[in-house]
Order: sequence, then C-alpha cells, then structure tokens
Amino acid sequence: MKIQTIYLLITGVLVLSCNDSFFETSPATQITTQEVFSSENNIDAFINGAIRYLMENSTSQDNPGLPTIFLTHEVMGEDAFARDGRYGYRDSYPYRDPFDNTTRRALFFWTLQYTSIDHANNIIAHIEIKEESSQRLKHLKGQAYALRAYNYFNLVRQYQFTYAKDPNAKAIPVYIHPTTPATEPNPLSSVSEVYEVILDDLTEAEKLLSGFERTVKNRPDLNVVRGLFARVYQTLGEWELAAEYAERARTGYPVMTPEQYTEGFNDVSNPEWIWGHPQTQTQNRGGASYLAYIETTPYTTNANGTNLYYGYNSIMPDPWYVQIFEDGDIRKSLLEVATQPNEALYSHYRNKKFRNKYPHHDGHIVLMRAAEMILIEAESKARLNNLTGAVETLNELRRNRNLADLSPADFNKERILEEILLERRRELWGEGFRLYDILRLQTAPVRRESTETFVDDENNTVAVRGHWFTTFPDGSPLVPNSKYFLFPIPLNEINNNPNL
Repeated sequence: MKIQTIYLLITGVLVLSCNDSFFETSPATQITTQEVFSSENNIDAFINGAIRYLMENSTSQDNPGLPTIFLTHEVMGEDAFARDGRYGYRDSYPYRDPFDNTTRRALFFWTLQYTSIDHANNIIAHIEIKEESSQRLKHLKGQAYALRAYNYFNLVRQYQFTYAKDPNAKAIPVYIHPTTPATEPNPLSSVSEVYEVILDDLTEAEKLLSGFERTVKNRPDLNVVRGLFARVYQTLGEWELAAEYAERARTGYPVMTPEQYTEGFNDVSNPEWIWGHPQTQTQNRGGASYLAYIETTPYTTNANGTNLYYGYNSIMPDPWYVQIFEDGDIRKSLLEVATQPNEALYSHYRNKKFRNKYPHHDGHIVLMRAAEMILIEAESKARLNNLTGAVETLNELRRNRNLADLSPADFNKERILEEILLERRRELWGEGFRLYDILRLQTAPVRRESTETFVDDENNTVAVRGHWFTTFPDGSPLVPNSKYFLFPIPLNEINNNPNL
C-alpha cells in the first residue's frame, strides 16, 4: 500500500473528531503519536475521527465515504440502475468503473479502506492491555479490532471471488501493524488467510467489548461484532455459527413495524438499527451524500404543484424489481411511478424507502439491521435442513411488512431458499448488499429492458424507464464469477508495491 506518515494520519483523524458535536474532542494541532495515545480521552477521540473518516471522507462529490461502495454495489446488480446521464454512478452501472484501475474511484475505494485499517492498526499497536487496565481501555481496543475486521471483510469480497469458489486465490495485502515510510509493502494474501485475520480480530473484539455500553450507534459493540461474525460465517458457509451469531446480534433490536418502515431510513434511533452512523448538518455532504444519491422521494412541490427533489437522485429501482413484491407488502407501497411530465424523475419508479432529513439534509447512514440478521438466520436454518425453523424465522420479518405467515408445509429446501434470497432483495435494497450476494452465491444479475407503461398526468401512455445496459462492456452476457464484478487494484498501488 502507499505508505503515509503516522503524523499526518493521526492529525487528520483528530481534526475530524474535533469537529464532531456528538463526541468529546482532543487537541488536533502539532500532535505526536505519544500525545494521541497518552490518555483514554485522546484515544476515544481518535476512534471517533477514524469512524468519521471511513464514513465521510470524500475525494469528490460522487465519492461520499464508504457509502460510495454501497451505492456502487446496488447499481452493479439487477434491482437498481443509474439514471441515464445523471452524475454519480453512470459508469459503475455498466461495469466500466471501478473495473478500470486507472480511475479515481478505483483509487478511492482502495485508499479509503486501507487508511481506515491503518487507523485501527495504530490503536491496536499503541494500547497495551494489562491485568490492571481499565474496562474503557479494553473497550477502545476492542472497537479497533472490530473496525479492522470490518474493513478486511469488505476488501476480501471486493477484490477476489468468494471463499467457496477458491479459498487459495490471491486476494489483497494484509497489514496488522502501523505503516511508516520505511514499511516494506506486503504481497497478496490468499482469501483463506484474510479470513483467518478477520476471525481472529472479531474474536479479540468479542472478548474486549464485554460490558461495553455505547452512547452513539456508530461505535461497534458486542451486537455489531456478533452481526459481523454472522456475515462472515454466512459467507464461509458455516451455517450453524451463522445462525447462532445472527440470533445473538439482533437481541434487543426488534424488527421495525410497517409504520416505522415508511419513516425514511434516516435516523439511528430506529429500534431495528444495530449499527448506524449519525451525522449533523455540517458533517453530511448535502447534495453529494449517500441519501442524496439513493433518495427518490420528493421533498416538496413548486407553485405549480410539480414534485421537487433534492440531490442527484441517481439510483433508481428497476420496474422488474417491483414485480417481486406481494400485494399488501408495505415496501411495495413505497414504489411508485413519477407521473408528472415536468418533474425530474418523470417516467421512473421511485422508492420512498429512503428520505433525507429536511431542511438540513442530515440523514443518517444505516450499517446493520435486525432484519438482515433474521435473513441470515433463516437462510442458515434452511441450508441446515431445518425448514420449519427457517419459515418461522422468515415469518417474523413478514409479519412486520404486512404479510401473512408462510406455512412450512408449502416449501421444500430449494423453494424456501429461493424465497429467503428474494426477501433479501426486497428488504435490503439500497443498503449495499446486492453485489456481495451475487458474488457469494456465484450467480449473475438478470437485467431485462422494461416493458411496463403508465398513463401520465396529461393522459399520455408512456414507457416506464428501466435498464439501459444489459451486458458487460465487451458485449458479453452477464455471467457468474465475472471479472467485471471485482474491484481492481489501482494502478497507483501496482506502481508503488513491487511485491504484489
């Protein structure tokens, strides 16, 4: 990786934390490594800044921190598409960017996550846990282990195919110590070697975070660590452990009601959110934020009654996606065609699942929910041939989406797995899971041109807009395990690391 100095790294992170009205701060000018780690309050401020860096750091308007990857993953599937000609994700949608390793987005993805890993490495290296160490110090180090595991888990799935395909495939370099200008860049580790680091880190985090009670939901606690364990074991096909950890992760986080589902997915106070990142007006990037790209809900109308939208509104639900919902599903009620000829999203479906906060555009970022854990648990039970348990677990979610219970008698293993995987698409749209599932399941997205029409407000029959790219850039069909699904190691990294 491109080595950064510890001085610049720490100063930059603490500058972020000092602007954060949620958290305590510590000095951010002329800071040395010794000063940063000289007190628990300073370490706490460093972690605040490290989390904010990962979630908010941006090199351009279309790269709003880690959620940039969430949005990229959505438009690389089949249930969403990038609005033609609209800024933001129009090159990710047809698999051109970040596939091209010379683009700024390819560099941004790599640099953001490896810098975040270096933040965690510094915390881990500079906190020595002794018998007399305070609980708070243990909790701070535990959070760093969780953040490092989260980053490596994301990276290993972005830069190489899934574990089940080839655990020995070379994936990414692994760094577990702070880097300096003199650090020798590491070679690529295999997929299985990266997962060993991830599981070791989560194990340490689980030990150290015992008793931790956070005051802000962007801090990883035991529920978050267990949710990460559940995701990892799901990817590894360790179904008993995936089910166990998913159930433990959602303890204390009830599934949101149908009414809560319609409130806009914009606040960590939602009882279902296990992990989320709150933002103030000054932190949020406004029209270039995560919500500004995924939100397609009008915030007001003009004097003529025409719907007005805030932000780029670049990512749209595909018409065929609407067809996978049952009638009566609260989520289906949020999908509707924009019928006013003069409104910006005319002839597109909009998904009112996401709604920014107005007037300050300071909506929060969702990172983990109880519904996702239910779906991991249900899938795990199905793969373990516990079909009754799988259906009962899935019904817990369905009841909170205004849907009737399913009967185990109506399903065999194949059919209930198909239903659970469809439910992941219904429930998790826009949250960044789609490409990860395509890679994990070794499937291909099925993109079809829209055949749907509607009658607009001027009584014209109009085609609903949908997919406008249905092949890879070379004209070949969408197939499983394609090179176009993987992020490339950026050219800058290749030039700086002779050991790759």
